[in-house]
Amino acid sequence: GRGPGLFPNAYGPAWFTEGLAVYYESRLTDGGRLKDAEHRMLARAAAREHRLPRLGDLSLGSGVFPGGAGTYAYGSMFVDYLARTYGDTTVRRYVDRQSRSIIPWRLSALSRTAFGVDFGTAFHAWSDSVQRSAGEYAPPLPGWRELTTHGYYAIDPRWMSDSSLVYAGADGRSTTAEYALSIDGTRRRIGRRNSLGPSSPVADGGLLFSQIDITSPGIVRADLYVEHDGRQTRLTNGLRLVQPDVRRDGHIVAVQIAPTRSSLMLLDATATQRRLLREAGPDETWSEPRWSPNGNRIAVVHRAHGGMFSLVVIDVATGIGSVVDIGRYIIASPSFTPDGTAVLYSSEENGMPTLSRRLLPTSPLLVSRRAATSDSTANVYSAELSPSGALIAASTLRADGYHVGIAPAASVVFPRVVDAATTDSLAPADTQALAAGTYHRYSAWRSVLPRYWYPQLEESPNFGTRYGFTTDGRDVLGRHIYDLSAALSTGGNFPTASMNYRFAGFRRPYVDMSAYQDYTRELTLVNGGTPDTIGTLLRRTRYASLATTFVRPRVRTFASLTIGAAVEHRAFMTDPPEFLKQQHEVFSRRYTYPSAYISGAWSNTQRPSLSISPEDGVSIAFTARERTRSDSVRQRMSGSIIGTASLYKSLDLPGFAHHVIALRLAGGIADRRAATALQVGGTSGGTIAIIPSYNIGEGRRTFGVRGFPGGSISGTRAAAAALEYRAPLALGGRGLGSLPFFFDRASMSLFADAGVATCASAPLNTTLCSSSTRLGRTIASVGAELVPSAAIFDWDSMRQLRLGVAVPVAGRDVVGARRVSVHLAYGLSF
Repeated sequence: GRGPGLFPNAYGPAWFTEGLAVYYESRLTDGGRLKDAEHRMLARAAAREHRLPRLGDLSLGSGVFPGGAGTYAYGSMFVDYLARTYGDTTVRRYVDRQSRSIIPWRLSALSRTAFGVDFGTAFHAWSDSVQRSAGEYAPPLPGWRELTTHGYYAIDPRWMSDSSLVYAGADGRSTTAEYALSIDGTRRRIGRRNSLGPSSPVADGGLLFSQIDITSPGIVRADLYVEHDGRQTRLTNGLRLVQPDVRRDGHIVAVQIAPTRSSLMLLDATATQRRLLREAGPDETWSEPRWSPNGNRIAVVHRAHGGMFSLVVIDVATGIGSVVDIGRYIIASPSFTPDGTAVLYSSEENGMPTLSRRLLPTSPLLVSRRAATSDSTANVYSAELSPSGALIAASTLRADGYHVGIAPAASVVFPRVVDAATTDSLAPADTQALAAGTYHRYSAWRSVLPRYWYPQLEESPNFGTRYGFTTDGRDVLGRHIYDLSAALSTGGNFPTASMNYRFAGFRRPYVDMSAYQDYTRELTLVNGGTPDTIGTLLRRTRYASLATTFVRPRVRTFASLTIGAAVEHRAFMTDPPEFLKQQHEVFSRRYTYPSAYISGAWSNTQRPSLSISPEDGVSIAFTARERTRSDSVRQRMSGSIIGTASLYKSLDLPGFAHHVIALRLAGGIADRRAATALQVGGTSGGTIAIIPSYNIGEGRRTFGVRGFPGGSISGTRAAAAALEYRAPLALGGRGLGSLPFFFDRASMSLFADAGVATCASAPLNTTLCSSSTRLGRTIASVGAELVPSAAIFDWDSMRQLRLGVAVPVAGRDVVGARRVSVHLAYGLSF
């Protein structure tokens, strides 16, 4: 079948996969990202500072600017270079060679057979050509002085006064925020933002801005907010408004996003009164509106169907618009001069963002600009003059990201402009509701049926081998998601099977169904007092559950609540079967355990792009279960509850990321009739799926204590705590040439773990509890871990590994733990 893991191309680096996609979107359509300036500007900025990446440094998981976007930018330009240099057919030839390769990571050998040169040599040649053409770094404006130093993203500066600005920033170390910036370079964090975008100063000292939020699973909406003294007030709900600007009297102009279009909307200061100033048609957008100083005009960018951009100044009273620039190139970021007689904006007519200025016409006029090519105002974004007109603030792109800076306005020389009338006409957008063809109601059957299977091979509980298969599937809309597996031992008996299914068509709640049958080895049967094995005592478990899960995802928080019911059926048997009658009578019975459970979780932790751990928040979860036995409901009713809480606090100490203090507390209690023990000990971590149904790693432990074996102490009551100090060590962003390895970052942690378990008096199932010498005794350890994040046998999927040393400091003699133990785990401990 079409097993996802059986396609050699799937193992290639993303810089080629995504580069190929961008190359063909640009070659085969009128659009495409290779035709915009962004990718070229990234390479140009890096080359001018001699910081072009090596081919092995391109990874979706890279934390070095521009992060995963570099695979698209550099990958597409490199594939384009290969096609232009060696012929377009060589790209197809490489894909064919890679598709047939049994060892998919042989990039150099495959590239030599397709292009006649290995990728490393070709990329080096391409980099040299970029380096030669880019020249050396030069300030974007005369007298330019950068005010930010953090790189990554510092964009959309707006003047609050002649000596201070606000800008949107994301430095990798902290979550996205708005910052106040003085002209001496001093910055102050104003407040957190869910997304990047400009903040417009309000006359009363507040800031108006737009930010996204998740309103329900799969739905994101943008709305307007006002911030005063660190307190944010929401003005709209679900209106999909972006890029707002505010007039002195509080009136707002913003862009309203709709399918295939974006319109221009006016709102009063409270956003309760609204009207569309420009209603967009199909494939038409209005963007980045700005009020004039006197508030009677709006400068806005218009894009018509067919890719024609124009800069339009609209008279608010009459609704008449004047087009002051137009062409088939990107126009962006308009702003008025303080006297209102001209507009500054960015134009890509010359192939790169160039700062331009236009004097405003006195009457409606359709004009086009022709500018001489000049680097003196290139690589400038979102320029704006200070209230006095003495300084100009803007963003510029450097090798490490975007920076905000200022320059004397009098020293800026704008490209020469020649006005000329234009009559360039555009074909109307296709307004046909549906494309030609036959339509029918959506049916999940076309895509939900399984398309592949993988073999399963594992040890059987009766000392044989189990053979089976696993598969999964989902329909194209994600309403139906499932996985199936089944296996049979070599003796033709003890069949196992499992099924998990989720229906997500309601969006809220999710409906989950699960069922499985499994056999586990309870005892090895021996011949009398001899060590001779004669058979196995097995437990067959049949389990089914039905649950509903309500989720409330938000950008800053996440909450979920699950309510479910389950039934478990247990029976015992021996292999060979004749030995069952010789066992204790408890093994001849069949047991049925109905249960109901409820679980919930809530988290508000933050995770900046360069972070080594969750930061500055709390994550809590609980599960409560009530369980009984059908043959004795009242006497066998058993309840349990388990809760965990994790707390994180960042420390702004030196390093590429924040240092973090992390604390985790866990507690659980079950009554004397419990059928499952709470186990303390072991190393907690995650698992990694090699292929479906084949995982490595120990998995999560609720009451883990490193340095001690799993289940060192078990009982009906348990508690555990872990305290960690996590510190960044190195930001790599490096690969090993064409080899499938990428080192992203590394950190270290110092930890202290402790746990204890006790047992209820007179437990019904005495085998659940450890011996009295262990119950009530605390086990504890201290240690350290090295935590590298890297892609192994891959270029783009980062995995966190933990190589640690644990030293028991309490309870070692009780459970017989080693003096020093070494462990390897996947993912953070919590």
